[in-house]
Amino acid sequence: MPGAAGDNQKTNETGTPSFFSLGNLNGLIRHKVALWTTSPSMWPPVDVRSLTAESLGRASLILAVDLLLLVTSILNIFIIAFTPDLSDVIGCYLISLSVADLLTALFVIPLSIYSTLEGTWRIGGDNSMICKSAAYLQIALLCSTIYTFAWICIDRYSAMMKPSRYSEQSLTRCKCWIIFSWLTSMLLCCPIIVARMQVVFYPDAQLCVLDWSATSAYSVTLLLLVFVPTLVTVFNTGWKIWSAIRNPGVLDDSQRNVVETDPNFVLTGFLFVTFFLSWLPLITLKLLELIWGPFDMDLSMVTFFFVWLAVSGPCCKFLIYMFTNHQFRSSFLTYISCTMCCARRSRYEYHDIGNNSFL
Repeated sequence: MPGAAGDNQKTNETGTPSFFSLGNLNGLIRHKVALWTTSPSMWPPVDVRSLTAESLGRASLILAVDLLLLVTSILNIFIIAFTPDLSDVIGCYLISLSVADLLTALFVIPLSIYSTLEGTWRIGGDNSMICKSAAYLQIALLCSTIYTFAWICIDRYSAMMKPSRYSEQSLTRCKCWIIFSWLTSMLLCCPIIVARMQVVFYPDAQLCVLDWSATSAYSVTLLLLVFVPTLVTVFNTGWKIWSAIRNPGVLDDSQRNVVETDPNFVLTGFLFVTFFLSWLPLITLKLLELIWGPFDMDLSMVTFFFVWLAVSGPCCKFLIYMFTNHQFRSSFLTYISCTMCCARRSRYEYHDIGNNSFL
């Protein structure tokens, strides 16, 4: 008669103990995932009694940024995608920028709201999987945005300087560059998770960021591969475009016609200016701290405001599109009018049905 150990470790036909069977393994994995997602230490409930005026104010500001970014990015994607006149090369790049904004509003900012309300959570804590995933996503989306700005500059330079060859810039090629930018950004940021980079929770911004002291080599590499080439491309092409516009005499008739009739030059110019201005206060503050060291005064609120000013910068895209592009503005007003007319018609039909005698 087999003993207790033999009963508990019955083997299957291949000689493998039964507790290593596929069904038991699947159940074990589900149990671990359930524990991970429902663990009080992973998702602690918000204690309403511990909320302060400062935490509520910060959470309200972050929530406002999240809602604005969510609504404006959805409107931008919808209007550009469903307006044939806007579905050109620049339209594809603008959709790519809005998709990055939408992903930020859906997956990054809500974690900051929850962390602000529950101060002890800190997005899972330093080096946690949630904190690393949030840092990975926000850095990858930022890299994708920066790459897209570089392609926009190259596109505008080609449109003005080489209008005869610009027609060769097909939508297929543009989409390939966008896919390349997204894949490159995602792969460049993979070491944050795969190589176990040090990620810390930054309480002044309610975000997870790379620990500069532990990841200086990787941060410098990312800077050289993403920011430096993009800055060189933006300033080089931007300066040439600006110089040509200021001196129209150097342009031929076809180039001058493109500059005067294409509204995308003004649109992209405002995009670059707003992006630069939204990040300028935070960059200036960090450079001052790097040069002169930490300040004696408490700058946590200033840092918080500057960080979320930079995050909220993409919300201006919708206003820029509205004021600089007549087709975008007309499409938006048309959709709004159709929505209001449909809502009014439905209300009238419901009212007429309610007044029928057979009811």
